[in-house]
Amino acid sequence: MSEIRYNKAIVKNINESLIRRCLQGAGSFTKTKIARETGLSFPTVSRILDEMTERGEILGGGIDPTTGGRHAQSYVLNPDFAYVLCIYFPQPTCMRLLMINSLGEVSEREDIPVASRTEGVKETMDRVIAEKMLSHSVKAISIGLPWGVSQGKILFGAKDTGLENYPLEAHLIEKFGISARVENDMNAAAAGCYTRMFGKDEKISLACISVTTAGCGCGLFVRGHLVRGQHGFAGELLYMAASPEQNMRESFHKIRDEGADASRSIAQMVSGICATVDPAYIVFYHRDDLPQNMKKIEDLCRIYLPEEVVPNLIQADSYEQDQENGLISFGMDLLLAGYEIINR
Repeated sequence: MSEIRYNKAIVKNINESLIRRCLQGAGSFTKTKIARETGLSFPTVSRILDEMTERGEILGGGIDPTTGGRHAQSYVLNPDFAYVLCIYFPQPTCMRLLMINSLGEVSEREDIPVASRTEGVKETMDRVIAEKMLSHSVKAISIGLPWGVSQGKILFGAKDTGLENYPLEAHLIEKFGISARVENDMNAAAAGCYTRMFGKDEKISLACISVTTAGCGCGLFVRGHLVRGQHGFAGELLYMAASPEQNMRESFHKIRDEGADASRSIAQMVSGICATVDPAYIVFYHRDDLPQNMKKIEDLCRIYLPEEVVPNLIQADSYEQDQENGLISFGMDLLLAGYEIINR
């Protein structure tokens, strides 16, 4: 019997998720319209909507005048019923918080200083999350970090913060009892960029690159799906070999110190990405302090690659906005999937 009850709970959670996704950002829907959009039976939709209305998740949106016969009650999501808290680091000493309501709208934005003498990154994060949970009905957390992340665990790049090899996602789930997703910041930016450029199209492959003298980061979407690799290491371009003696990070440091042109090194890096995942587009975020020329990079790529596989190279100034949109998307997926953590 316990197995049967468990399966029923999962089915109910899936059905509720279908209804949330139907209502999210779509205005008001009647029960009939929701049943038609979701493929659920009218009795199932009616029962779930009544339960969601009773707990305040759904609001009556008034009477729908477009239906024939008796005017039907319409329904909308309550924007204040549940929130996503998104966190990322625009600067090493600044933690940015975004509060996202049930409709996917940014309701608050706040910058918090981090890494002070008395409080570290993790302690600051725990404190501000606890404070936001007291003032809002936070049901999901979405975090983008400038370090190597695999399945919510920080693998490398965070020694100065004391978070190296720390399972941050598991910590947040256990401490706060809500859904959480921790990603590398470039993965978040790539997710936001992909949605901005292609929507839900799952036929396109895209790479997003940020190159600075501090390192190289890359987020990869292959046919609409984020690629992380076995250890979350996919896209860590600073570890690519630039020469028998140097990786890309060391090479870019030397280029900066000499005031040289980084175009050839970047073209070699692009060629390596193309030979691995073959993206149709590569977006370069304009965050770098290295001299480079996109036309020259494209011409050099034609030396290294067959003409047919040279990707479209695009420069963009939207890194921060893409990262925010990616984190919002990750968080809304958690929110719309259900407000209770189900062990699978």
